[in-house]
Formats: sequence, structure tokens, C-alpha cells
Amino acid sequence: MKKAKNLIVLLLILPILSAAQMDCSSTLANLEVEPPFNMNSLSKSAVCVSGHSYEFVVPLTKGYHYRFVFYASSVFNNDIHFKMVDLNTNKEIINLPGKSDTNARGTAVLASYFDEKTYKEIHPFFDVLPSSATSIKIVIDVQEKPDLIKGCVTVVILDKEFEVGDFN
Repeated sequence: MKKAKNLIVLLLILPILSAAQMDCSSTLANLEVEPPFNMNSLSKSAVCVSGHSYEFVVPLTKGYHYRFVFYASSVFNNDIHFKMVDLNTNKEIINLPGKSDTNARGTAVLASYFDEKTYKEIHPFFDVLPSSATSIKIVIDVQEKPDLIKGCVTVVILDKEFEVGDFN
């Protein structure tokens, strides 16, 4: 009986330990930020599990230009849904899947699109310029899979002081 209890405890602890060993922080550490943006300290990278929803709140300051960029481990096959909501107005800023059928600009959060002006593949980003101090809630829904899947989801928050012409 004691061996059975030990086995049950071990089966419960092993998934937690393996998730803890997954190095999601390396995604943030390996990113190179192009000026004039700076990496915001609220950027996060965490182990996420299929079939779960995650959310966190990001305070934004008036006078700053924020850029949000999302990444996810390939094990999720981009089957993740992202939502950003302004908590002052309850207005949705984005409500998009990780991938779309077209992967055109503004239709997906994780899948790159081809920019015909620069002739380059561009990873999607979302710019926010708050007109007053506010907070944004980011909701990340990882689609349920037949098997439990764990991987990293990263939210990169870049910021810079607002400059005239940022949104022209």
C-alpha cells in the first residue's frame, strides 16, 4: 500500500517538475529589441498547458507607445487564441487566433505574413498608444488537445516614449 501511495505522489509531482525544467525565459533573453523600442519589464514567458486559459494585467502609461508581440512553442501548432481588453473601457483591442487561413496582416497573432512593401516576412505585432493611463488584460486560451501538451507562450511588451508621427 505504501508503494502505491508513493507511486501516486510521484505521478503527481513529475509533471510539475518537468514543467519547471522547461526554460521559457530563454525566449525573452534571446530577443534582440530594435531601437527606438525598449523591452518592458512586464514581458512574460511561461509554461502553458493545452486546454487552459491564462490572463494577466498590464498597466499602461499615457505618453508611451507600446508594442505587443506574441510567441508560442511549436508544439501548440499555433492553436491558441489571444485577446486584449482595455480595462478602463472594456473595449477589445485584439481578439485573434494564433493562425488563420490566410495569415494576412491583422488576421493572426503567431503566424508571420509577407509584407509587400519590404519584401520580408513579418512577425505580427500590435501597437497601443493609450490616451490616458489604463490597464490591459491579456487573455491567452490554449486549445485543448487529445494529449496534454506543455510549451512556452511568450508575451513581449516593448515601449518607447510617444513621438509625433508614431501612428501616421
